[in-house]
Amino acid sequence: MFLRILDSARSMIALLAALFLVSACGGGGGGVLPLLAEVGSGGTGNALGIVTGFGSLIVDGMRRNDSAASYSSEAQQGAAVAMPMTAVMLGQSAELAYDASGNITSVLMSPEIVGTVTAVTASSITVLGTTITANSDAALGPVTSFVGYVTLASVRVGDRIEAHGLLKSDSQGKPSLQATLIMQMPAASGVRLTGVVSQYNAGAGSFALGNKMVTVGSAVISPAGVALANGLLVTVWSNTAPVGNVVSAATIRIKRPAPASGKVTLSGAIANYLSNSNFQLRNVAVDASAATITPSNASLGNDKYVVVAGNYDASTNKLTASSVTVFTSTAPTSVEVHGMVANFVSAASFTLRGVVIDASNAAFTGGTAAQLANGVFLEVRGTVANNVVRATTVQFIAFTPMMAPSGSIIEVGGMLSSYDPKTGAFTISVANGASMSGNMGAGAVFHNGSAASLVVGQPVSIAGMFNNSSLTGAEVNIQSDLPPSPGILQMSGVVSSVTSTSFMLNGVTIQGGGMMGGGRSMMGGSRVNVSIQLVGGQYMATAIGLLDS
Repeated sequence: MFLRILDSARSMIALLAALFLVSACGGGGGGVLPLLAEVGSGGTGNALGIVTGFGSLIVDGMRRNDSAASYSSEAQQGAAVAMPMTAVMLGQSAELAYDASGNITSVLMSPEIVGTVTAVTASSITVLGTTITANSDAALGPVTSFVGYVTLASVRVGDRIEAHGLLKSDSQGKPSLQATLIMQMPAASGVRLTGVVSQYNAGAGSFALGNKMVTVGSAVISPAGVALANGLLVTVWSNTAPVGNVVSAATIRIKRPAPASGKVTLSGAIANYLSNSNFQLRNVAVDASAATITPSNASLGNDKYVVVAGNYDASTNKLTASSVTVFTSTAPTSVEVHGMVANFVSAASFTLRGVVIDASNAAFTGGTAAQLANGVFLEVRGTVANNVVRATTVQFIAFTPMMAPSGSIIEVGGMLSSYDPKTGAFTISVANGASMSGNMGAGAVFHNGSAASLVVGQPVSIAGMFNNSSLTGAEVNIQSDLPPSPGILQMSGVVSSVTSTSFMLNGVTIQGGGMMGGGRSMMGGSRVNVSIQLVGGQYMATAIGLLDS
């Protein structure tokens, strides 16, 4: 069995020739939160919440145009670094700023915890002294998504993970995290911990986050000019593993209170509820006494998952709400994804924007299940179950990549048929004989090579903004040649449940796991290109490209 190992950046899900992957950014209609602002509703401000969809970026059901947004992540060593919008995942914790027209100007992905699992039970795991649980009830907030795992039961002691979610604490102040995303990470020494400062000792240069003591030392503190104090919500990065219960900070970012007052949208689980005029969300005091509450018959109370919009006063760390949306069993959190079908196996297994979709029981409009195929542009709504979006509705928007809505972020795979290194102009030919032209955007990111590696005939996938039939490339994956063959399916994504004989990819079990090459092997969380064929009712891998370095 042939195996080919490729190198690429962690964030890139590469596509093979003739495969298309897209996230719609700019396209149609409303989200699931009727009282929260849609694109163009006005009001410069900030929001902090959980990614629940793409098309543009959808955070807690609220859609905003992100076509001009800058994206960054602070999941790695310390301060935030730029990331492509194509790398955003369901369940990530997002902090965003928007302009007076409601358009996103910047997005920061900020995990609550990065570290090594030290304990596992049937219902939780422990990382850095914080108990992490998975959520399967959409009335309690976004259902937990996994990368590298199928369920929480797949996590093992010693695994290094990245976790996003809802910070909570019990009556004794013991911290916990209701995870919205748990990702398996490669082994490394750095850790990230988020929590509320207590026991701050300016003289000693230390404070407590849960049961961990943080030493400040020479750590970089941001925003500049904001002093540490008890009650602040902070995220701390250390370049080394904790020694006992002591974390030596390299960077400390104060998340709340925010340095500026203004319009804010905030989601989370209610805590310390005394009345509608006096409760806490994250570490922010909320007065919702004059707010419109949706659904109209919903009540507020501890642990209820809500999205609150209103005016924030930084001097008092208080949010005066104009609207509160309560998620209930009759109005749970849901997922909405706009994008092009990729990795198509059947109506029960394909991806949009790297999100695995099962549309076997969905209601279709604008087309039928028989018309599902790679390159078809869809709008899908549904709920997460067992790490798969179970679609309730599927709407066909376009049947070819060239008909994708203007303003979409698309990724097209094929062969370079022309390229001008001076101007960055290119034309890419796809498998059905069509072609797409465009230009490499300023600051385009290259994987598995550089701009100098681009030559006519080179297999590539190019992701970027699609406007007026032209693609502005923002991220380019230079691929080795894994040509498609009759009867061979091409799939890309993140593997889980890896054994010596099989692995799972996009909800499909594939025989041929544990294969070695170049001194490397797959693990849960590895990103791969795979060629598969159906043999005797089982999917067999005929070639694997391992994309993680």
